[in-house]
Amino acid sequence: LADVGNRAQLEKLLEDSISELGRIDIVVNNAAQRPRKSFSEMEYNDWRAVLATDLDSAFLTAKAALPGMLERQWGRIINLGGLQAFQGRHGGAHISAAKVGLIGLTRALSSELAPSGILVNCIHPGTTRTERQTRSLNARAEHASVSVAEMERRAVADIPIGRMVEPQDIADLIVFLVSNRAGAIT
Repeated sequence: LADVGNRAQLEKLLEDSISELGRIDIVVNNAAQRPRKSFSEMEYNDWRAVLATDLDSAFLTAKAALPGMLERQWGRIINLGGLQAFQGRHGGAHISAAKVGLIGLTRALSSELAPSGILVNCIHPGTTRTERQTRSLNARAEHASVSVAEMERRAVADIPIGRMVEPQDIADLIVFLVSNRAGAIT
């Protein structure tokens, strides 16, 4: 375990992993912070904490895995983005910036590394049923004096599939993208 927003802890985790496993073939960058704070109240440390966890950790894990992937001419890097890369939200300037940066990193690496057999993709799952999402729905329902079911109905109204994404949906997509069946997707 490590705080991936702490460079020293992350580098030790990566070093220990490579030492124990011999190599890293697949990287899934899924760490993120979601602290809400208006830009006018945000301090530089607030900004850096989110970028360190959401963006810098993706850079560092890809860099650590890259030598072995290049040697084997095979590897997969999956970055988990989010809708805030496309939708700015009050109190989330640092989150949006980190997620847009993750898109840029993914695009650049996918172009640079594909000729070496290393495929890089970014998944933006949208509203996902998690404990955090459930707590948020409950709080918003209480604040709006409506039922949780009504708040969930409102939350999924603009989602084309008509439901929240389940964590298993994301896991299944990751399993597909790291498989050879997705060998032409980057």
